[in-house]
Amino acid sequence: MTSLVKAVEDTMAEHPRLNAFVVHLTDTENEAKTVTNLRKIAADAGISKIPLTLMENPAGPPAYKIAEEAEVTVLFYRFFDVRAKQAFGPGELTEAEVERVVADLSKILGE
Repeated sequence: MTSLVKAVEDTMAEHPRLNAFVVHLTDTENEAKTVTNLRKIAADAGISKIPLTLMENPAGPPAYKIAEEAEVTVLFYRFFDVRAKQAFGPGELTEAEVERVVADLSKILGE
């Protein structure tokens, strides 16, 4: 996931109107650990422009229909309209998949 966030952050530098954020779905029992992990990821990877946040609901917002088996779900939206959605199970988010996800940014950039 870290390489995906860095790739999106790099793309944001090229497209000033692009915004992004990360939401880690967790439960209240793991909130403190999750916050610590997100801070470490941001510091270690030098992530400074994308907020790393959490939501105390492992299922996520119902409207987003997050697959239970997904380890990472990427949503691209523009003005509340989801333009692309990709879900990755454990170990499926490879560098090749990161490149494919970043290529999908064109769907929201209008390019």
